[in-house]
Amino acid sequence: SMRYKKILYTFLGILISICFTLLFLEIVLNFFPVNEGLRSQAVNEKNPIFRFEANREAIYSKNWNFDIKNKVKVNNYGFVNNNDYDNTNEIPLLSIIGDSYVEALMVPFEQTISGLLQNEVSNKRVYSFAASGAGLSQHLIWAKYAKEEFKSNYFIFVIIANDFMESLSKYGSSPGFHRFKINSDNSWNMELARYTPSNLRKILRRSKLAMYLITNLRVHSIFNFELRLGKEDQRKRYVSNFDAEVSDIFWEEAKLVTDIYLDNMNSFTGQENNKILFVLDGIRPNLYGKVSSVDISNSFWYKIREYFMDKASAHGFEFIDMQKDFSYEYKKNKELFEFKTDSHWNHVGHKVVSQSILQSNTWKSFLIKIDNINIYEYIH
Repeated sequence: SMRYKKILYTFLGILISICFTLLFLEIVLNFFPVNEGLRSQAVNEKNPIFRFEANREAIYSKNWNFDIKNKVKVNNYGFVNNNDYDNTNEIPLLSIIGDSYVEALMVPFEQTISGLLQNEVSNKRVYSFAASGAGLSQHLIWAKYAKEEFKSNYFIFVIIANDFMESLSKYGSSPGFHRFKINSDNSWNMELARYTPSNLRKILRRSKLAMYLITNLRVHSIFNFELRLGKEDQRKRYVSNFDAEVSDIFWEEAKLVTDIYLDNMNSFTGQENNKILFVLDGIRPNLYGKVSSVDISNSFWYKIREYFMDKASAHGFEFIDMQKDFSYEYKKNKELFEFKTDSHWNHVGHKVVSQSILQSNTWKSFLIKIDNINIYEYIH
């Protein structure tokens, strides 16, 4: 009948309009620096190392207005680095391991700690192994991989406030990483959160509109934010992008994670203490001297940093406390170390961190390592 035809035509008209609108947006977004994503590869027992799609250049951008944007290269091994890795090379190698701070998608490679340190040595290798969401447990996995696959001689680990929670399988959410599963008697084992990209994900990765909605607009978090609005007063306050206050249970777990990490560092890296360096992020943005309503010295990040540094000292490891170096640099130059709309280090942060690393004994030892013979061993 005419009535049903009219409903059908109206429905088809709406459908065609929606399709045309989506197609139009898809075409228009091709002219903007939409975040293209890094395309995590499947991680399982056969491929246990978290990596991205190899040999690819991608645009990284953040926020609806692309206020942070960068061109990123993923190398032949699937790590974010402008240089390819070579597993037949015998040249001394320093591996930098961490999470999104080392991955540094928002900073041009030449201005990252990996790029800056590689630039300091033409006759040696500096490789980076990093991805957003990796915790201390994943550091150990990449360290073992760097040792076995590339014969890494030296290691630098970057420690951030959320690395402790992201090391525990009971809290960790990012798939593809190894985490500590703590048993009731405090023994532990590594647990891999297997990851297989779905066919739908593979399709959406190729759509500018889908990527804009998911990565730039973050539509999923908009809904979460609306749900949270009513609970605004109860929301915990943060120090260095992590809860200032944590439960007693989590505090004990974070200390245990630190102990496991430092106790097993030598066996996973296959190296002595003098070839391992830890870099601890400062307490940002609080170090700029702004008055805070949170008691910093009672916050999780303040306390776990103290605990970590005490334990590292007891083990005889070298570490850099970026709180001191950042504070000194800020008083001198009044430049911020992170972005206005993102808490990761900007190019200034990376520059100051790399300058601190250049002053370390670990770096100086790496500099004088000749023809795979450590000069110290050579002298003795």
